Amino acid sequence: MPRRRSDHAAERERFVEDLLAIMTVEEKVGQLVLQRPPVAGDSSHDHQIRDQLRRGHLGGFVGWGLSSEYAAFQRIAVEETRLGIPLFIADAPGRGETAVLPSSFAFASSWDCELAERSARLIAGEAQAAGRNWLLGPDVSLCTSVTDSDLADCWGSVELLARRMAAAWVRGFQSEDVREPGLLACLRLDDPSWTVRRDTRRMRDKLRLIAGVLRISDPGSVALGAMAHGFPDLADGSREHSLSIGEPGGYEGLDLAGWSKIAAAAGLEMASGPFEGLPHGAMVAAIEDGRIAPFQIDDEVRKVIGAKYDLGLFSSEGLDRHTDRAIEAEETRALALDAARHAIVLLRHEPALLPLGIDSGDIVVVGPAATDRALPTGSSGREGASLTDGFDALGIAYKYVPGLALRQGGSDPGRLAPADRMAIGLASEAARRSQTVIAVLGAMAELGEAQRNLLEGLRSANRNTILVTLGSHPLDPDILGSKLSCVLHAGQLGSMSGHAIAEVLTGAFAPRGRLPVALIDNSREGLPLGHGLGFSPFRIEEPRIELGHNRIVVTSILHNVGEREGMETVQLYLRRPIDRGAAERTLVDFQRISLDAGKSCNLMFELGGNQLGHFETNGKFTVEPGAYEISVGLSERRAFSEQISVPRAVVEAMSRDLASEPLPALFGKLRSVG
Repeated sequence: MPRRRSDHAAERERFVEDLLAIMTVEEKVGQLVLQRPPVAGDSSHDHQIRDQLRRGHLGGFVGWGLSSEYAAFQRIAVEETRLGIPLFIADAPGRGETAVLPSSFAFASSWDCELAERSARLIAGEAQAAGRNWLLGPDVSLCTSVTDSDLADCWGSVELLARRMAAAWVRGFQSEDVREPGLLACLRLDDPSWTVRRDTRRMRDKLRLIAGVLRISDPGSVALGAMAHGFPDLADGSREHSLSIGEPGGYEGLDLAGWSKIAAAAGLEMASGPFEGLPHGAMVAAIEDGRIAPFQIDDEVRKVIGAKYDLGLFSSEGLDRHTDRAIEAEETRALALDAARHAIVLLRHEPALLPLGIDSGDIVVVGPAATDRALPTGSSGREGASLTDGFDALGIAYKYVPGLALRQGGSDPGRLAPADRMAIGLASEAARRSQTVIAVLGAMAELGEAQRNLLEGLRSANRNTILVTLGSHPLDPDILGSKLSCVLHAGQLGSMSGHAIAEVLTGAFAPRGRLPVALIDNSREGLPLGHGLGFSPFRIEEPRIELGHNRIVVTSILHNVGEREGMETVQLYLRRPIDRGAAERTLVDFQRISLDAGKSCNLMFELGGNQLGHFETNGKFTVEPGAYEISVGLSERRAFSEQISVPRAVVEAMSRDLASEPLPALFGKLRSVG
């Protein structure tokens, strides 16, 4: 949102209260009503919408529509209604228009919040150019394992990483730079996975994520969905309530739980949340017969008018702001390429087969996924650069063989078909005649029979086999009794996927991604959270851990012991007293460090009540004295660990610090209301 003057708050309050005082009940209810735009050619619906607008019974639109159409509706709202209140134009953010950006899971794999914020600014600019002023995102969900079917849309398994990424997207959408005015963002944690999985730990993650995002960013709206009430009873599916954070000292933006509560009081079922379809007449009737209190409507409308005021929609400059923002296609593609590069994770590299060079000799690329232009962009329905496109752009000489027969629609992609045996034989012969093999696999959560047979044939023919996975799910398969020497995960990277992969394979860009979820195989071994390799090895020294009066200070030294510049992600993990005996630690901080070859740098982490504390089952946030295990390293498993005893006096000092922070009511206890 645009940068505000020092007197903005006072002027905003006067404006909102003056307008609220002259609004009728029908006009107030109208501000909570969002509709889908009329379908092209449906004159009856279009006439109905325009009539609803002119009577002040519509507060905005949600969903895709032509910018010219939205501009016409906005003109009616401002010029042809009694009060001239402008409209919300809301939509889901998507992955970009000029170029498709990486998926949520791919962004999480980058661990790069600055890159996420730049990407969000780009999407916000495109949304404004299309007439939008409210983005219904970021939509944040966590996965439970790497095999989750909806992995592309998840933000990894770690609350801290998802929290920082979500805050970065909020800041990007709502940029306060006057040169890049933003929109209204909506922090969404209303995905059914938060409650369907019915996991006490997941609900604590949700509470911590909400509180953490609101500490480091200021989303103009939130939609937190339902959560189990008093989550010792998560198994009882009958007691779910809308999660509200609009309490004194807490959150002051648009809390869509209030809209849901009003709908419930009117006896309305809102299956898809309060974003669209609240029936105007039924809500007015519920106010008139006392089922909805007038102050409830006033509270929500006050926030709606305030949000529109903050966006500058009551001025012609604010309404026309999107027309001043030109989106450069070249700028967009450059950012999409940078985002794709950073999301690539090198899982295995022993012995080193990368980067490709003179020693790589003849190269054969195997697998239909290598030429697939739709795979990198997922469900967007648009094409991106394939891996072979990337090689062609760099002038890399290679031979391509499909390795598997073309799959027909509806057939099992993992089943070994008769035609596959000949294709595998031809690919194996090509591998035998080449120096380096690049096997490329598409979308799958695990190897099917056909893909396993292909990899076995290739590895038998040539040990210099590099596996590149382009689906959402990272794979690290056992082939002929052992792991492959080189595995690169590059899933759902967007329009510039092939160019980014080619740059990493050839060494033009060193891999920097890290796993945002542990990759565990059937033997419960596998690659840990935070794992990822580069072309230059790093070493971290055993840390020093010191206890202050209100914090823990952790210091160490990081060394680049390789022969080229590289980036490492140093991770800090914690095991709290309540987690004693738990197999996994909790990620509580991380730093991304770039170092030239042979260079070192000092590291420092500080841990206070925010990091040491946890949510109890009643929603209260507490810090407990006791023994804490602190681990510092380059992944969850590759870390130095040490225990430190935190006495009650230090815990009390940490708790006092929490009480003095900007959101004590929010972080102290998030209420479940029903």
